[in-house]
Amino acid sequence: MVETPPSCWSRTNVSKRGATFTAPEKFELPFEGKLSPNNRWVIMAELIPWDDFEEEYAKLFSAEKGAPAKLFRMALGTLIIKEKLGTSDRETIEQIRENPYLQYFIGLNCYQQEPPLESSMLVHFRKRIDGELINKINKKIVKREIDKSDKEVKKKDCLQEKGEKIKIKVN
Repeated sequence: MVETPPSCWSRTNVSKRGATFTAPEKFELPFEGKLSPNNRWVIMAELIPWDDFEEEYAKLFSAEKGAPAKLFRMALGTLIIKEKLGTSDRETIEQIRENPYLQYFIGLNCYQQEPPLESSMLVHFRKRIDGELINKINKKIVKREIDKSDKEVKKKDCLQEKGEKIKIKVN
């Protein structure tokens, strides 16, 4: 069973489970500001292939039993925040509650003052998101970045080649 998204879930980028995520410039802040695309949490959110692993994560849950599952982005994002900040489970949730960048990172599309989840959920997240899954995610990120870098190099080579041909024709 998938949890019904709260009002701060985006309606722009739909994942395989129906969750939606928003671009950082469209994240709604109560003081009408905008998130900086250069913020470390925004940059990291762009690097992680959330949707590629949502389905795999969803298979760990029963549609008939228990409370609705939190989305993969919220689960993994919360664990990443905890590790990067070196905080306790409770402090991690408090940091998320206070920081719009962290709320964006876990998939919300607007700032909310209430905690998006209970600190006890991190125990469940750690049980479900194991080292093997983290390794798959890391490999996917590295592969995607290498592919992206390779495309940029090829594009530069092609542009340089065209520039040389133009110089030759002019002379």
